[in-house]
Amino acid sequence: MKKELNGLVPAIVIPFKENFEIDEKLLVEYIEWITQFDIKGLVVNSDAGEGHFLSHGERKNIIKIAKKIIKNRIPLISGLGGSTTKDVVEYGKEYRDLGIDYFLVFPHPTFRGGPPKDQVIIKYHEEISKIGISMIIFQLQEILGGTFYQPDTLKELVNIENVVAIKEASFNALRFKEIVEYLRSLKKQIIILTGNDNFIPESFLLGADGALIGFGSIFTDIQVNVIRNLKIKRYEEAFAIFKKIEKICAYCFKNPIRDYKARIKEFLVCMGFFKNSLVRPPLLSLEEEEKREIKKLYEEFKKNEHC
Repeated sequence: MKKELNGLVPAIVIPFKENFEIDEKLLVEYIEWITQFDIKGLVVNSDAGEGHFLSHGERKNIIKIAKKIIKNRIPLISGLGGSTTKDVVEYGKEYRDLGIDYFLVFPHPTFRGGPPKDQVIIKYHEEISKIGISMIIFQLQEILGGTFYQPDTLKELVNIENVVAIKEASFNALRFKEIVEYLRSLKKQIIILTGNDNFIPESFLLGADGALIGFGSIFTDIQVNVIRNLKIKRYEEAFAIFKKIEKICAYCFKNPIRDYKARIKEFLVCMGFFKNSLVRPPLLSLEEEEKREIKKLYEEFKKNEHC
């Protein structure tokens, strides 16, 4: 079982110009900033990175930009999805040739409502495995377009040759615990990454190896420190550190949860990294009142940062 993802793996957000084109200059600066910390990988073209709202050419360009900066210092992970299996495999081959180390395999809309052992899901992942790149299964809550993999299906997915990890993002602590226990009972062991931004430190107490999360886009150094302390069982210190950003995390992922991307970007505006918090339509920009609330939370954080 590969260990290199055992820690914080940020799924980064993407800066846009006022015309909704990618601000490549800011993106470069942002990736240079976030990769200075002890993160265990970098994720692009994810849900946090608005992968579904980017063209195929834009997704490839983001991979090129990220790869040029990080080289082989840490793994580069790209979200992978598309309309058909054929399209997805072709995209995956192109991403592979650009230097991607892992695929984060997005659940397809057709995955919902299938039988306990769903061949549609299994065969889809088997075809992607033939590309020859390590794969991260992605169990995502339905409100964000995902599906829940039944145990019989999950067991088959784990046994696929290039599957090495799972991102579990049900946002349900009991479900996460059950999934961890089930996966630990299987013969083939894979890395378990929490995608549950609503209970990040608790995920490690429940058995997570790492955290592949959108919230990792901000306050990255703090979260690295939290996870480092959790790994050495300094739980009291870990939770005390996370307490500094707990309210901000809860705010970013409140309902409607789809707005978490814009909220994270607005915090990056407060931090001086982004010029705006624009997201691509049909997603909507934040109302001015919400921006003021975010600014207030950030100012409160700064006031108490060294307490």
